[in-house]
Amino acid sequence: ERRKELAKLVGQYAEKARIAVRNVRRDGMQHLKADEKKHQISEDERKRLENDVQKLTDETIKEIDDAAHTKEKEILGK
Repeated sequence: ERRKELAKLVGQYAEKARIAVRNVRRDGMQHLKADEKKHQISEDERKRLENDVQKLTDETIKEIDDAAHTKEKEILGK
């Protein structure tokens, strides 16, 4: 029973980490749009950078999911 609680806790921590990553992505996107409005970067450059930010976000979330899955298996002894 304690192992199930710990596995649940791992899931909760993973979700908090995913939310934090998405918040960083949102902030980054807002900065890119602000830079475009200030004419510091072009629209094409903004789109390219947004794509890069999205790729990094996806990779990071995948790493979080993999780590959480591995830890859950370890805790549950499977």
